[in-house]
Amino acid sequence: MTERPTFGSALRRSTRPSARPPARRHVLPDFRAVVDSLQHAVILTDAELEPPGPAILYVNPAFTRLTGYTPEEVVGRNPRLLQGPGTDRTALRAIASALRRGEGGQWKLLNQGRDGTPYWAELRIAPLQGPDGAVEQFVGFQRPSYPDLEWADIVGSEAGRDTLTGLPDRRALVAEVQRHLRGEAAGQLCFAYLGIDRFRALNDTEKPPVGDAVLLAFADILAGGLRRSDGLGRLGGEEFGICMPGIRLIEARALADRLRRAVETQPFDTPAGPLAVTCSMGLIMARPGESLAELLERADAALDAARRQGGNRVVIG
Repeated sequence: MTERPTFGSALRRSTRPSARPPARRHVLPDFRAVVDSLQHAVILTDAELEPPGPAILYVNPAFTRLTGYTPEEVVGRNPRLLQGPGTDRTALRAIASALRRGEGGQWKLLNQGRDGTPYWAELRIAPLQGPDGAVEQFVGFQRPSYPDLEWADIVGSEAGRDTLTGLPDRRALVAEVQRHLRGEAAGQLCFAYLGIDRFRALNDTEKPPVGDAVLLAFADILAGGLRRSDGLGRLGGEEFGICMPGIRLIEARALADRLRRAVETQPFDTPAGPLAVTCSMGLIMARPGESLAELLERADAALDAARRQGGNRVVIG
C-alpha cells in the first residue's frame, strides 16, 4: 500500500530543485510551522477527485478562525462542506475542471462557516507534485474578500454592495435604473420588484442563518437566470429589483415567470434543512417622461397586488 505523502514532504518535494547545492539542503524550513503562522487560511487536500474525494489532510489555525471549523471536524472530509446555497456553481465547475487538469487558479466564492454564516473568500489553489511529476495534493489559500472590490475595500454598502449577498445595494441599483431612464431607450426599460413570500414569518421562527441562507440562495437563482444586460440588486430586507433594458414587456414577463418557477421548484438548502420558497413580483414598463420615483411606486404597487392575490405570481403594473 502506497504511503500518502505528508504536507511537509509534498511541499519539500515540489519546491526543492534537484540541482540545489548540498550546502543549502540543511536549511530547508519547517513548512508546517510556517503555514501554521500564516494569516491566510490554508487547506491541504489529496488529489483524489472522484467522489467522495478530495479529502482534507490539513488546515491551519487561520482556517479555524475564518470558518469556525477545527481540524478534528474537517480532516478526512470534503471541502464542499464550506459551500452554501449562495456559492457560485459556475465557479465551482471551473475549479473542478482546473483540478482535473492538474492546474490551480484563483476564484472568489461565497462560502459559509460552521454556524452557517456566509462569507466572501478569495481562493487560490495550487497543485503539489510528487517526485514523478504527478499531482499528489492540492493546497488552497483563502482570505476574506468582497465581490468586485479590492482586498482593502471593506466598506460594504458605502461601496454600493450589499454585504450579505454581494449584489448591488439599493442605491447602486436605483442609480442604474435612473441612468436608463435618462437614455434614449427609456421606452424599452422594464423593472421588476421582487419579494420572498412570507419571509418575515420565516425569519421570526428560525435562527438568522436560515434567513440568510434563503436570501443567498434566492439571489443565486436570480443571478443565474438573467441576461447579461440586466441589473440585479437587493433593495432591502427580502426585496430585490431587476432592471431590464432593451426588452419588450412580453419578453420581460416570460423572464420573470421563468425566475418565479425556478424559485418555486428548487428547495433551498438551509441549516434547518431544505425549505420550499416562493416569490412575488411586480413588473412594469417605463413610461415616456416618467420619473424614477413614479416608476418605483408603480413597481411597488404591483408587488403589493401580487402578494394580496396569494403570492407566487407576477403582476404587471
